[in-house]
Amino acid sequence: EEKAAQLSLTSKYKSEFLANMSHELRTPLNSLLLLAQQLAENPQSHLDPKEVEFAKTIHGSGNDLLSLINEILDLSKIESGTVTLDLSAVPFTTVRDQTERTFHHVAQSRGLGFEISLARDLPPTIITDEKRLLQVMKNLLSNAFKFTEKGQVAVHVDRAVTGWSKDNT
Repeated sequence: EEKAAQLSLTSKYKSEFLANMSHELRTPLNSLLLLAQQLAENPQSHLDPKEVEFAKTIHGSGNDLLSLINEILDLSKIESGTVTLDLSAVPFTTVRDQTERTFHHVAQSRGLGFEISLARDLPPTIITDEKRLLQVMKNLLSNAFKFTEKGQVAVHVDRAVTGWSKDNT
């Protein structure tokens, strides 16, 4: 019992540390993102096209880092049991369009095909936490692109017919 209590306390401290560290990392990162975006917009045309591209790369990489920090914070919330879901009706077309926007350039840069298709008999929406669903999609597709050397990455969204039951909701 004493070991279990120590493990529980250690886990609690770790989760608190991750939450605090995530918060502390976001503050300077948000400043960096804002400045990189301003440079990329180049309102006074002081930067040459290559420098603008560098600023866009810094901004994009900063956004990726911010996403990773948010995922770490989410994991610490899950571990500590404090995660809350924000359920709403999310259109399947919204998920498809956002995912396509996120990965279209990845597919092009890797010379791969990329397709997301929706089954015709899907309802218009799914009740879910949109942020978490997009996070799962991003993780799955990031791995798919990482490990696909040629051909294409394809996602087909359809109704589940096996492997689940309505009692599992």
